[in-house]
Amino acid sequence: MSLLRSKIALSAATLGLAAGSLALAVPANADTIQGYSNFPCYNRVCFSYHPDGIGSWWTSDAPEWTDLAGQKFGVGMQGSTAYQGYGADVKNAAAWVANGGAEDLYVYVNSKGYGWGAYDKVISTYAGNLGVTYNNEASYSITNYG
Repeated sequence: MSLLRSKIALSAATLGLAAGSLALAVPANADTIQGYSNFPCYNRVCFSYHPDGIGSWWTSDAPEWTDLAGQKFGVGMQGSTAYQGYGADVKNAAAWVANGGAEDLYVYVNSKGYGWGAYDKVISTYAGNLGVTYNNEASYSITNYG
C-alpha cells in the first residue's frame, strides 16, 4: 500500500469513515428535547435562529421535510429580536426547535438523500435548544428513521 493510501486509510478510520466509502459513522443514541417554551409554536415545527426561541423563525405544518436546503428564516416571535437571522438559510443554522404537533418529531443531521443520520427527538408540544443537531440540522420527520 502506498504511503498516500495508508494516510488516507488512517484518516478515514480516525474520522469514522468506512473504508472505500464516504458514509459517516452515526452515534447510536440521540438527544431528547422535552422542555417548555415561553413562545408557543402554532405549527407542527418551529425552528429559531438563536437558542431559546430567540431570533427569526421558520415554521411548517408538513409532517416531513426531507431537505431544508433553500429554506429561509422569517420573522420571529420576540419583538426586539424577531429579525435577527432574518433571511438566513435554515439548513445547518437552527439553534432551537418547538414541536406544535400531536406526534413526536425527529430533527436529523442529514437530509433524506444522505441517509438521515443522527437526530434530536422532540416530544409532542415540547421545545428546546437542539442538541445533536445544533446548527447542523438538515431535515425533520414525524417518522423515526434512526
